Amino acid sequence: MKKKLLIALFVAGILCPNVLFVLFRGRLDTANYENRALAPFPQMGSVSDIFAFPASFDAFYNDHVPFKNYFVRLNNKIDRDIFGKTSIGDVTIGRDNWLFYTVSKEGENALADYQRTNLYTQSQSEEIAGRLAAVENLVREKGAGQFKVYIAPNKESVYSQYMPKSVKVYGDEGSRMENFAAYMSENGQEEFVWLKPELMPYADQYQVYYKYDTHLNNLGSFLISQRMSEDLTGKALGLDEVTASQGQVVIGDMSRMINQESTMTDDHDFEINPYYPEVTAEIVQDAAGEEESFRIFESDADNDKTLLLVGDSYRERVEPFLAKLYRRTVVVHIDSFTPDLLDQYQPDDVAVILVERNQRYLEGLDTVFGLRQEPEEEQGS
Repeated sequence: MKKKLLIALFVAGILCPNVLFVLFRGRLDTANYENRALAPFPQMGSVSDIFAFPASFDAFYNDHVPFKNYFVRLNNKIDRDIFGKTSIGDVTIGRDNWLFYTVSKEGENALADYQRTNLYTQSQSEEIAGRLAAVENLVREKGAGQFKVYIAPNKESVYSQYMPKSVKVYGDEGSRMENFAAYMSENGQEEFVWLKPELMPYADQYQVYYKYDTHLNNLGSFLISQRMSEDLTGKALGLDEVTASQGQVVIGDMSRMINQESTMTDDHDFEINPYYPEVTAEIVQDAAGEEESFRIFESDADNDKTLLLVGDSYRERVEPFLAKLYRRTVVVHIDSFTPDLLDQYQPDDVAVILVERNQRYLEGLDTVFGLRQEPEEEQGS
């Protein structure tokens, strides 16, 4: 009898969570917080699919296991609060619960940026500088008057005081991007702008990055947008010319990555007012999809020109500000950019904005603009 009872409890332990999950699925948290596509249910369209089914189903079940988000959330909370774990996946938990995206992979290595273990050699700097110059030449040949490349610093570069002491910084020669910015300045290549100096004077008095997110908040975005505005249009607003007030609570992307979005709710955005209230800018074309890869803004600005803004997710942080500066602003994710957009929209100015860790885009910008073919091993990646 005891043996049968144990068997029954074992079977119930396997079946009950699945049954309960099906019954209450609509009321449960089943969102994807992993910054990747979850494994789909395996297809059975061919003989090879049959042999691949066990591994495919295993991957599917692991990604969709009942109550997964609740178990992951509990596990991460135990790791953080009880064991003091400072890294969960690509997220580093710093002091005062600040979160940092210290991803470490080919072409995007924020950890190496912070630890200063990936400095460019002289020849690498020369090569990248040459590629940027080639892109500038192309853009100007297409009729644009200005071309600028802006690099926003990683959050840990600005708020290093909140990084764990266990994450060491090596060397005192500055970071990879600081050194490259110095090289570009020494060689008079003004198309490249390192944005950290725009943020540092305000970083202590104000919070310019989200605490639990990988991005600048509205205040930080305003500050760098005004540097861009000054470069491109010759005018800019200072922080003393607007009012920066506390805005709504922001649930950060990294708090979702570690399933702690319900406990990390003390971060507020800023509202910037008034910002050219006499100018109205609205979206007239918007690409469908989870991430808006293509947008066109039109405004009644005095500047009767077109701006083409290309970049990673940081372009979304400055687009509301820059859209009020031009009659038309075309904003495109760098992965969706094609060189024929230069001919299609004939921009007066072209700007590229990237975050520091996305070195693959900076190093391959000439490839993005169609000036160089990707190596075969990189194609389709």
